Amino acid sequence: MTAPVRIHAPGPDGHPQKADGEEVVRPAVVPEPDPAVLVDRAAARWREALVARAGDSALADVGRLGEAQLDLSAAHPSGIAQLFAGRETRLSNLVREGSALSSAKRRARAVGALAEDHAQRYGIASAFLAIGVATWTEPLDTRTAQSVDGDDLEAIAQVAVVPGAIEAHEAAEADRVADGAVPEESSRATESEDAPHVRTVRAPVLLRPVAIHPRGRGESDYDLSLEPSLEINPLLAASLRRRGALLDPAALARGTFTEAGFDPRPALGRLRALGAAVLEDFRLEERLLVGTFVHPEQVLVDDLEAQGAHLVEHEVLRALAGDHRSVEALTHPLPRPLRGDRPLDQERGVGDLDPAQTHVLDAIAAGHHLLVDAPAGSDVPGTLAAVVADAAAAGRTVLYVPGHRRAGAALVDRLTELGLESLVLDIAPDSGWRAQAARRLLGAMTVEPVHVEASHVAIVQRELLDRRARLSGYIDGLHVQRDPWGASAYDALQALARLTSGRPAAQTRVRLTVPVAESLNAERRAQAAADLVRAAGLGAFSTSARSTAWYGADLLTNDRAAAVLARLDHLLDESLPRLEEEVAHVAETTGLTPAATPAEWGEQLEMLAGVRGALDVFQPIVFERSAADLVAATATPAWRAERGLDMPRGLRRRFRKQAKDMLRPGRPVEDLHAALVDVQSQREVWQAHCPAGGWPRIPEGLAAIEREFQVIRGDLARLSSVLANTPDGGELETLSWRSLRERLRRLEQDRSALETLPERTAIVRDLDRRGLGDLLEDLADRRVPAALVSAELELAWWSTVFEEILRQDPALAGYDGAALARLVAEFRTLDRRYVADRGVLALAAAREDLRVRLRAADQQTQDLFGEIVEDRFGGVRQAVDRYPDVTRHLRPCLVASPMLVPHVLPGRRSEDLVILDAASHLPIETVVGALARGRQVLVVGDTRCASGTALAELAEVLPSLALHADTSRRDPHLTAFLSDHGYAGCLTATPLPSTASLLRLDVVDGAGMPAANGAVEATQAEITHVVDLVLEHALSRPDESLAVVSASPVHTERLREAVMAEVRDNPSLGTFFRPDQPEPFAVVEIGATQGLTREAVIFSVGYGRTPHGRVLHRFGAVSEPGGDGRLLEALGATRQRLTVVSCFSSTDLDPDRLKSPGARMLADLLALAEARSAAPTRSERHEPEATGPEPDRLVLDLAERLWRQGLVVDIDHGLGTDARIPLVVGHPDLPGEMLVAVLTDDEAYVGEPSVRVRDRQDAERLERLGWTVVQVWSAAAFLDPQGEADAVLAATVEACARRTAERTEARPVRPGRPEVLADAAPDVVAEARSEAIPAVQVPAVQVPAAQAPAVHAAAGPLAPDLDGEQGELIPVSAVTPGPSARGPRPAVEQGLPIAAYSDDELDEVAVWIASDGVERTEEELAAALRAELGISRRGTRVDTAVLSAVRRL
Repeated sequence: MTAPVRIHAPGPDGHPQKADGEEVVRPAVVPEPDPAVLVDRAAARWREALVARAGDSALADVGRLGEAQLDLSAAHPSGIAQLFAGRETRLSNLVREGSALSSAKRRARAVGALAEDHAQRYGIASAFLAIGVATWTEPLDTRTAQSVDGDDLEAIAQVAVVPGAIEAHEAAEADRVADGAVPEESSRATESEDAPHVRTVRAPVLLRPVAIHPRGRGESDYDLSLEPSLEINPLLAASLRRRGALLDPAALARGTFTEAGFDPRPALGRLRALGAAVLEDFRLEERLLVGTFVHPEQVLVDDLEAQGAHLVEHEVLRALAGDHRSVEALTHPLPRPLRGDRPLDQERGVGDLDPAQTHVLDAIAAGHHLLVDAPAGSDVPGTLAAVVADAAAAGRTVLYVPGHRRAGAALVDRLTELGLESLVLDIAPDSGWRAQAARRLLGAMTVEPVHVEASHVAIVQRELLDRRARLSGYIDGLHVQRDPWGASAYDALQALARLTSGRPAAQTRVRLTVPVAESLNAERRAQAAADLVRAAGLGAFSTSARSTAWYGADLLTNDRAAAVLARLDHLLDESLPRLEEEVAHVAETTGLTPAATPAEWGEQLEMLAGVRGALDVFQPIVFERSAADLVAATATPAWRAERGLDMPRGLRRRFRKQAKDMLRPGRPVEDLHAALVDVQSQREVWQAHCPAGGWPRIPEGLAAIEREFQVIRGDLARLSSVLANTPDGGELETLSWRSLRERLRRLEQDRSALETLPERTAIVRDLDRRGLGDLLEDLADRRVPAALVSAELELAWWSTVFEEILRQDPALAGYDGAALARLVAEFRTLDRRYVADRGVLALAAAREDLRVRLRAADQQTQDLFGEIVEDRFGGVRQAVDRYPDVTRHLRPCLVASPMLVPHVLPGRRSEDLVILDAASHLPIETVVGALARGRQVLVVGDTRCASGTALAELAEVLPSLALHADTSRRDPHLTAFLSDHGYAGCLTATPLPSTASLLRLDVVDGAGMPAANGAVEATQAEITHVVDLVLEHALSRPDESLAVVSASPVHTERLREAVMAEVRDNPSLGTFFRPDQPEPFAVVEIGATQGLTREAVIFSVGYGRTPHGRVLHRFGAVSEPGGDGRLLEALGATRQRLTVVSCFSSTDLDPDRLKSPGARMLADLLALAEARSAAPTRSERHEPEATGPEPDRLVLDLAERLWRQGLVVDIDHGLGTDARIPLVVGHPDLPGEMLVAVLTDDEAYVGEPSVRVRDRQDAERLERLGWTVVQVWSAAAFLDPQGEADAVLAATVEACARRTAERTEARPVRPGRPEVLADAAPDVVAEARSEAIPAVQVPAVQVPAAQAPAVHAAAGPLAPDLDGEQGELIPVSAVTPGPSARGPRPAVEQGLPIAAYSDDELDEVAVWIASDGVERTEEELAAALRAELGISRRGTRVDTAVLSAVRRL
């Protein structure tokens, strides 16, 4: 590495310049520091920090315990005898004088609290009974005090000197400096020389572990019990041996336990003699003190020294020491997360794991050192249980090091739930842990192998894979892009739903041909839609356009339309009138019948033209009679034979001669027969047009008439071709003259229609060529407006596409809603069974590995077994040293706090995996010894709340992965608040069924004088209010665990005392405040919430106003560095309900005075809690509306159907952009609460590649929050929307009934007071009533409405109709029974204080009052109980006792 060294710029000659008297400085290569040197330096720092932290140990000075010590020197002899005999002894039996007992209880409470804190934070039992206190003086070795390279134990002890000596010296020096006699610098320079070098040690002598347990309500007494072990103060022993005394501490301690019992006097005598001989001013007082004499850091100093030479071999410790190469080696890329469901033989861990947890297991399996970022609410126990199970199944050992006891207990509990408790050796913070460890190891040696039904497991796995494949196949088939459409079946369903759910909606049933649909890609479809809209705008499908005479005319251009109009005008104005005149004139002159139509007129002109041609050949006489005989006579024989005519020859000759005579002179005819045939034809036509008969006459000017008619006929023909597709057709020549005039007149009158006709016709013609003719006809028939034609085209196209997809993939059509629901239910059952089997298989693998190891190390196994059975077990560490192949594999997961690790494991790298959990508050030096023992390191913690250095420093050198917290019953707004303040991407604000706020702010009027630290702490108003909240919670929600957290340590202690005082005075509260519950009530300060989780948390700020109403903006630990992390940790302890109690609101704080992040976060919290306090608690019923740019039309349609059925619905339900639910449904009978979460196979569903996650875990996550989950599939919602709506309705009604029944059970109905659920659905009412009174089956009775008592019922289907004349059927349970006579009054005296009544007495009186059968509310019954007992005083204690008695009925 090159160190940056200053050099001069080059001079004119190119060489570096020199300053005056200065040599050229060139870059120097600094070698990379030796890792051993770096580790040694780091070890020195860690050792120094441990010594400094251990300097407050009471082993050197019992006075450091302060109030946290209980002096039993003057205790009653009988009590001491009982205690020394090893029996549990009450404190009241040891201290029997009233005032002394009160003080002893206070001190016992302080000792127990400190010991509990040590147990939770450090996992050690630190409470001891000190027998004897030794005092001596000795010179202070300043070299040792200033350096930790010497005797660490001595260094720890040398923080105590002669009382007042240094203080007196410093005071004298200060006076001299103030008087000017000695300069301040001189005083500082000589300070170390003049300071006294003598110290006085006041050390406990014999230490016997003691357990202190509260007893009775509100810790009214304490039980003390001694463990059967003893040790000599290591400080005293070291001082004696250092001065030459011959002392065997272990033998001396064992000598105190004799056959006659415990007797410490010989040991005290021996130590008194040794001390007097070798220690200066030594004296030993025979005192009995109970206190926390063992400081957590003491044991780590020696352990660090013992491992010093091996620390450099650990790559993680080298990285912590600053070795860059080790840091780079640790940052090796982690395995990429596997998306989707993996093959079953590649599954890892046990329990129900999400993808983030599985990724952690993959990284561990790959051998990486790892840091797991675990936000509040994440499943750390489940993750670590899976890690432990994997390791145990692989034959690996695990050292689990919890930063606090709560984490260790959580892991043990989770492994127990999974049936893997036999894998754990838990070293609990109990002074008897050695004996417990021996018993557990012995039990592990006698465990039978696990029997696994391999065939059953194989069946479950096979069926699971089948269901998973079918679900995956359905979803893939539904969402895969199909060619050539470029769309999926799901896209088609969404499009069809969008198109058919509009108002009005597209309705066409036309289906396009496949080639046409393929040709209409998105671009062409858009163009076709635009053309349709334009055509519709031009009237192609309107009634007005269809009613015109021009509708359907073939006019494609405006020029052609103009030409047609000109021709039409000419016909109407000139040609047609003149033609009619000519027809009449010709008819008059020729005798012909006037032609009725232009077509007849054309025939007549053709006839006249033919007659004229015949008269040019024959004389007019030829038309006198029929020419049939002449035709036959002039025909050929074949012609006659063909027609069956037989004419004699002579007759033929005569007829031929007549025909020739009729010819005009000079007009020879080549074919007489043909000419006669033409004459006969013309004669027939003439006779048809001239009924009067006679010779034909040719009008004058026939040729001109013919020419003019040909022009008119051409105009009519062209006009007819244009009008051919009109409703009236285009055959104009066949119309009568009147009809023709009228038709042309209508065309002339509708000439304005031709303004749009050409463009419309062109567009329609083009659309028809594109294959949309059927659609055009359908649109025209239904007269579809322009606004819908585009949707009609889309509907036709998507319908065609969907049907074609179903034709190509028939399996999709086989899945209806019921089949899919059944398939998902089967998958969930099988997957849960498979997850459960994983635990059994892991245990079986671990047991098999243990069996193999025990057989391979049979001699070690036998020796260890004999040692334990014969009570020669010397401890876990000794057993590991002696039997390394057996001991650590009996229970492969060893749970031990950092301070206990040196006691249970030798100082070498022997553990396969070391897990450091919940160490955010620990300094790095406390965990180095544990980390050094692991071949692989896994660190778990919340990096945002790290108040110690361990997690922060490890996060800098280890690669990290993050867990997620998706399931929390806390207020979603609070989760969003946490996400905004550091948990972004890790916490998900999943919506809850209840719309009521679970976060509120109570502002109290609390003021007081500032204390010495400048803060107003522990105002009485705030304490009183918090106590009231605690008691209210204990009475109204006893099933919910509760903790109180405060930012002020003074406030915390006073709150604890106030609550316990109430508990001691109120017998009804004892159950809730029992300390042996799984989650007992706790009052903690804000820095001691590591691992704390409760259903409800009361955060009492603990700081008030001055008497003048000012807020001093000093908030204790919150305002200190790291205060924001402490506050986050405290808020994360809330699992459901958070109440903030403060003497001020956010508006009372000055933002400019909030300097620290913690203070600013506190202000934000107050603002949020205040806003949530004012939030509405009821959800209004409103019509569902689409949200977002692309709403799910299937969901919207389903929501509308449910809303029309009277349910409360909300679409895209959720907060912000976090986890949102497509549709939630509530019941009007349960306002303020939604019941059913409807999930769909939407984009979010498809985006999750894991079938397990999307089809089971997501639904179960919502169910854990209280939702009833219904899965609605897109295909089912489209094909049978009403059926799916009915299924959701049924689920909602069932959930409403269940929730109503739960509430009824939560508030049991007293005899004679059945609860009426008037607003519930009929089946809900029936179910609730049957549960409330299970032994009574009474049918409804006929009661006239006029005589029935009034029953309040909401308007709706259940409201009784009282307007009818007939009596109504009223359920008998709704009739309030009349009063009845009470029995004799209980013998309970009136007028006593509330504390004088026992719970039984209060219950007896309450039952007696209620026995009259009169309906009373809780308040009315409480008032009656007060009146009966003569209780007029009000207060928290009185109200609590009375209300408890009422609720116990």
